[in-house]
Amino acid sequence: MSARVKLGLLLCLALALCLLTAAAETIPPEYRLAAQSGRFNLYVREDTLAIIVESRASGKLLYSTVQNPDDFKDQAAWKGFYQSGVVMEFIEDVKSTNTQADFINLESQVTVTDLDNGFSADVLFPAYGVGYTVRVELGERGLTVTVPRESIRNGEADGHRYTVSTFTLYPFLGYSTLGADAGYMIIPDGQGALIDLKDNEKRYSSPFDRPVYGTNIGIEDTVNSRWSVDTEPVIMPVFGMVHTDDQIGFLGVIEQGDTAARIRAYPNGANNLSFDWVSAKYTYRMVYKQPTGPSSGAVDMLTEAPRSFDIVQHFLLADGEDATYAGLACAWRDYMEEKGFFANAEPNRPFDVEIDFLGLERENDVLGKTDVVMTTFQQAGEILDLMKTDGVERVSAVYRGWQTNGLTGGVPTDYSPSGSLGGGGGLAALIRKASGLGMDFALEADFLTLNAETHPTLTYSAFKKITSQTWSRPTFGMVYAAVNYLTPDRSRSQGLSTLNAMRSAGIPGVVLTGITQLMADYYAQGHYQESGRLAETYREIARTAAESFRTTLESSNAYLWPYAHALSDLPVTGSDYAYVSRDVPLLAIALSGRMPAYLEYVNFQANAHKFFLRLAEQGTRPCFLISMEDPIKLQNTNSSNIYSSRWDLYRVTIASWFSQLNDLHGLIDGASITAHEIEGDMTRVTWSNGVRVYLNYGEVPAELDGVALEPMTWKAVK
Repeated sequence: MSARVKLGLLLCLALALCLLTAAAETIPPEYRLAAQSGRFNLYVREDTLAIIVESRASGKLLYSTVQNPDDFKDQAAWKGFYQSGVVMEFIEDVKSTNTQADFINLESQVTVTDLDNGFSADVLFPAYGVGYTVRVELGERGLTVTVPRESIRNGEADGHRYTVSTFTLYPFLGYSTLGADAGYMIIPDGQGALIDLKDNEKRYSSPFDRPVYGTNIGIEDTVNSRWSVDTEPVIMPVFGMVHTDDQIGFLGVIEQGDTAARIRAYPNGANNLSFDWVSAKYTYRMVYKQPTGPSSGAVDMLTEAPRSFDIVQHFLLADGEDATYAGLACAWRDYMEEKGFFANAEPNRPFDVEIDFLGLERENDVLGKTDVVMTTFQQAGEILDLMKTDGVERVSAVYRGWQTNGLTGGVPTDYSPSGSLGGGGGLAALIRKASGLGMDFALEADFLTLNAETHPTLTYSAFKKITSQTWSRPTFGMVYAAVNYLTPDRSRSQGLSTLNAMRSAGIPGVVLTGITQLMADYYAQGHYQESGRLAETYREIARTAAESFRTTLESSNAYLWPYAHALSDLPVTGSDYAYVSRDVPLLAIALSGRMPAYLEYVNFQANAHKFFLRLAEQGTRPCFLISMEDPIKLQNTNSSNIYSSRWDLYRVTIASWFSQLNDLHGLIDGASITAHEIEGDMTRVTWSNGVRVYLNYGEVPAELDGVALEPMTWKAVK
C-alpha cells in the first residue's frame, strides 16, 4: 500500500472520528448513568429526578428538563415545573387552587435507590408531610415510570391538612425550544395528529388539553347547543414527541391511570412559554363546587376518597429509521399485542362492509306517539339479497332501532323486537337469511341511554354527578326533549339481563355503544364514586358480551379493546385545531393486521371520494347507514338529523367500493402497516408483505418511486 493511500485512509478515519465526536452530545456532569438497554442509556440527576435518554447508536439525547433555564424569564412556578422530573400538586385544606410541589421552589428530601434496570426514589416535602415513591426502569421497549398509589403520603402541619392531588411525570421529555429542532409532537386527536416543532411566533395562546376518554360529565359542565360542534373525544391514551433530524423520539402510553388522566400538548407560545412539550397529567383528588340550594350558592368540597390506581406510564422509545409516527405506532401495536388488547380480535376476518339498517323511530301523534318504520326485518333481508346479487359477498349487518320504542326510545328493558318491524319471528327470519348468505348479523345494544319518557320507572336509576345532581342532556329533538344516562350498576344489571335474553333468542352478534364512550366520576349509594369503578363495570358488560357474541365496540375507549372482535365508528380526521400540522392514521397503523376496523358513516362525509382514499390508505372498512324508506319520514322524529340513508341511492356505491377495496385487501390480507410516509401530495403506505399503496391527494398529477398518479387516485403495487 502506497504512502499516499495510507495517508488517505488515516485522514478518512480521522474525519469519521471527528464526525462521531460531533454527533455525540455531552452528558452534563450532574447526571450519572442509571441503566442501559440494547439501544438506550438512561442517566439521572438525583436532586431533581431529571433524566436523559441517550441513543447508543447515534449518541442523540432526549432531555427531560430545560438545560438552560436562566435564559428564560418565566414565572417561578413554570421554572420549577420544567426543571423537575416529577411534579406533584397538593391541596391545602379545601382551597380550590393547588400548590405545586417541585424540586426548585420547595424544600425536598429525595432518597434514590438503584434498581437492576433503573432507580427508585422516595420523595418527601417535609414542611407539608406529603410525598411519594417513583420508579423509573429501562427495558428493551423503553422507559416505564410507576407511582404506586400506596406510596402516596398526605400530610398535616400547623393545623392544616395537605392532600395529594395530581402528578405529571417527565412532562418535558424531548422538549424543543422555538423551532430549534425539526420534528413534531403527537396528540391523540381523531386517529392521531401532529404539531410541528417550529417557531410559532406566539400565534397560539392555548394548548391541547383534553381528558382521556372524553369529558368527565360527573365533574365538568358540558356546553349544549343545537349549533355546537364537539371536538373529537380522546379514545387513545397516547402522546409523543419525535425529533426527525436527530432520529429519536418516544410514544407515551398510559397503562394505568388512564381513567383519570389528561393529555396536554403545548406548542411554543401557549402560556407565553418558549417550549414545545407534551405529557399526561393524573388526578387523584380534587375540589369541586357543591350547591347548597336552588339559589343559595355553593361551597368548596374535597372529593371524599382518592381514585384507586397506580400510575404506570410507558415511554416507547425509538431511534434511527423507527423514529417516526408510523414506527411508534408499530411499537404501540407490539405493546398492545403483548398486553392482550387483541385477545378477542379477528385479524383474519375477510374484507366486508358494515351495513347499519335503520329500523324504527317514533313521532308525536294526536293520540300519543306513533311508529315511523324505516326498514322492516323483511326489507333488510331483501336488501341483503340484492347486495349479494350485486357482488357484495361479505357484509357485517347491524340492526339499529329494533326495539319497541325505536332508535331514540332509550335502553331496552327486555328483548322485545318491535311488532311494526316484524316481531321476533321476522327478526329470526332475517338472521337465518343473513346466515344463509354467509353474512354476519348483530343488534345494536345501548345499555347507557335512559329515556325517562319511555322508561319512567328507571328514573331513580339515572346517572348523577358527584354533586348528587341528576345529569341530563337536551336532545333538541321533535319528540323527546332530554335524555339521561343509567348508573353503572343499573347498566350492568340491565345489560347482562338483555344479553342473556338475546343469547337465548339466538342473536349471533352485538354492537355495544353508549358505555363504550363514557368515562366519568359519579354519585351513587350516598357517596362519591370514582371513574375506575365505572370502567370496571363496563369491562364486565363487554367481557360478558364477548363470551357469547361476536362483539363490535362502537367509538370505543381503548381500555375496552381486549373484549372486541372488531371496532366501528372510528374517526377519519381530527378536530381541526389551528396548531395541528396534519392528521395521521396512528390508530389505523396500530390496529392493522390485528383488529378489523370500520370507519364512521360514509353517508355524512363532505367528500366521499377523499373518504374512499382514506379507506385505501389505512386498510380500514366502510360503514353505510341504510333504510328502505326515504329519511324525509324522520323530519318529525328525534332522528331528523339523518338526511341521507335511502338504499337505492347507495346501492351502486356499496357494490363499487366493495369490489375495489376487496381487491386491495386480497393483496394485504394478513399483513400490517410497517411504514407511512407523506411527500407533498403523495402518500406511500408500506405493508409487511411488501405491498405498497400510493395515493395522490393533490389537484395535479404527481409521481413517487416511479409511480405516476392522476389527482385523487391510488394504486397498489406488489
